[in-house]
Amino acid sequence: MPDGVSEVRKPAAHRLPTLLLICLVLGPPSTAQAPPASEPRVFDVRSYGAKGDGNSLDTHPIQQAIRAAHAAGGGRVVFPPGTYLTGTIELLSNVTLDLQSGSVLLGSSNLADYGSISQYGFAHEYGLNSTGEGERVGIIVARNVENVAIVGQGAIDGNADIFYDFQKPHYGLDFDPQYTRQGKDFLKSILELGDGPVETKSAGRPGTMIVFTQAKGVLIRDVTLRNAPNWTLHLNQSQRAIIHGIHIVNSLLLPNNDGIDCLGCRNVHVSDCDIAAGDDDFAFYGSQDIGVENCSLVSHSAGIRLENTRYGTFSNLTIHSNRGIGIFERTGTTAHLTFTNIAMETQLLTGHWWGKAEPIFIAVGPPQEAHVPEVRDVHFLNIFGEAEAGMVVYGDEKARIHNLTFDQVRIRIRAPRKTVAQLAGGNFDFRWTAQNLSRAVFQHDIPGLYFRYVDSFRIHGLRLEWAKDLPDYFSDGIEAEDFRGLTLDRFEGSEAKESGGRAAIVLRRGEGVSVTNSSALPGTTTFLLLENVRGEGLFLGNDLRLAKHAFAPDSGSFKLFGNLMPGEK
Repeated sequence: MPDGVSEVRKPAAHRLPTLLLICLVLGPPSTAQAPPASEPRVFDVRSYGAKGDGNSLDTHPIQQAIRAAHAAGGGRVVFPPGTYLTGTIELLSNVTLDLQSGSVLLGSSNLADYGSISQYGFAHEYGLNSTGEGERVGIIVARNVENVAIVGQGAIDGNADIFYDFQKPHYGLDFDPQYTRQGKDFLKSILELGDGPVETKSAGRPGTMIVFTQAKGVLIRDVTLRNAPNWTLHLNQSQRAIIHGIHIVNSLLLPNNDGIDCLGCRNVHVSDCDIAAGDDDFAFYGSQDIGVENCSLVSHSAGIRLENTRYGTFSNLTIHSNRGIGIFERTGTTAHLTFTNIAMETQLLTGHWWGKAEPIFIAVGPPQEAHVPEVRDVHFLNIFGEAEAGMVVYGDEKARIHNLTFDQVRIRIRAPRKTVAQLAGGNFDFRWTAQNLSRAVFQHDIPGLYFRYVDSFRIHGLRLEWAKDLPDYFSDGIEAEDFRGLTLDRFEGSEAKESGGRAAIVLRRGEGVSVTNSSALPGTTTFLLLENVRGEGLFLGNDLRLAKHAFAPDSGSFKLFGNLMPGEK
């Protein structure tokens, strides 16, 4: 061994008796370690008197635990396994609610246990200060807070069924039945109970189950939110929210039990969630910088509903609903949105649900005073599935839709249930944007894609297929009116059936159109019907061999190049 090493170790050996003496005096070193300073403080609700037995009202002890965590500068309020019956509690800044596996936060059946909306600063102005329907709030309210969270494998249960009469339909006369295909008989579809919605009991119901207002830094992760009697989760005028891996499981028969509503929010990101709700799964209003991905949605209303919302992306979704994607605009601007990689199925329903099974629906109302509604720069890419109605894009003569793209949209249209088709089919539904009851729900044949008052519409790779034995109200493949600037490339389609619609494509009162690289599918009578169209461009590379006729009444002023015409081999 080198001398240097030996010399270093000798002094340590000489010090050994001294170290041994110190250890004998002070005792052995402790194995316990103080928690890191960054570890959050834990506040067990049972330590504050919560019973968790499902019978005792635990509102007060839960609120005490939240206040203690807040007063300590922040912490984690823990719910061990058990059922915690509660009315309204208020979540405070820097507090996390941790619902452990096996824990349930159960809404009280006594309406007196819930606060009033005025108590928490809410009213009924949609997009500004509303939170659901009625005069009460729900289980959790967080207002003017920062850095708050709800996490864990437990559940929050709104106890919804107890507030509803499942033998009574919920409806209102926001339409005039004389304008529908069925006339007065249309009311029979509204009064049907099979698909809901059902009515609340006379005593009423609680409000939004969970609401964040004027919040910054919100995290909701992993929890199950179920049986909401009203809106489930509402973010109002809030920023920086992450919602990940949650499960929303609501009755499909209840009205207004939306999944997630974001009104006046910025920087909201939702991922890896599944949502089932009678009303809209997602509703965004007055919001900006939104991202939704990897979610599965089920609804008797719209899977996604948007209004006055900008800069949003929606991707990798499945939707089973009445109306798939709905954009409504009355006074604001909806722009810069993309919808990509979405598989959907839409179904025509009875009951007072808005929508008539449209996979994609865009509607703009007329200008109101100084407000001109606007929808522009909206793009759909790789959208596919089955539907029991066509897609509808409907602007206004004084508020036209601009810069719309359909790219690789593939829809197969199938027959609704026979009874439902007879009671409710063959109508357009423009409730919310219609300026009068005559245009709220009204008779209209159903093309695969109908659009009106749209400028600069680029369609690439649209395929429309029709099932057999469809009701007679299904008509053309594409029907367009009062448009400007249509590019139709790689369209594949036909009219609904040989004895039904007029043409694969019907264009009326339009200006500026080109049709390229498109194909007539079997059953096409006429491929392109033109009425008062100007500015025809290219008609290039189209395969019309399966159509009986290429044009009606003629090809107009199109420049024809390289087309395969009817009768050619």
